Amino acid sequence: MRAAAASVRERPTLTGRAVILAVVLGMLVLTLVVPLRELVAQRAEINALQAQNDAAASRVDQLEAQKRRLQDPAYIQSLIRSRLHYVMPGEVGYVVLDPDEAPAPEKAAAAAAPGAWYDKLWQAVEDADTAGSGASAAPAAASR
Repeated sequence: MRAAAASVRERPTLTGRAVILAVVLGMLVLTLVVPLRELVAQRAEINALQAQNDAAASRVDQLEAQKRRLQDPAYIQSLIRSRLHYVMPGEVGYVVLDPDEAPAPEKAAAAAAPGAWYDKLWQAVEDADTAGSGASAAPAAASR
């Protein structure tokens, strides 16, 4: 009995055939991993390009519809009337201003103040000169 038990114990658990089989399976897995990864990446790229193509096709459809609308004289006339505030002969045109969109008082005052550009430039130079020295703007205005 001891001889049978000794022979069972001496038998290696990992045989040469099992090692070769494991190495072959490992090489097979390694050779298949790279192409499978490329296949998945290419499928993702194809899906992204198809989505981009669909978006471009929908944009083309929108532009063709806009082109058809722009060939209609009535649509062109409505655009001119709404955007450029044109009126037909005999009509009275009104433009209603939104109070939120009214120009700021400073901008209106600056636009209303006439003067040559060089006067404004010279005044800016004088203002910059007097701002650093702490002197008042009255002597600078008197020296002009």
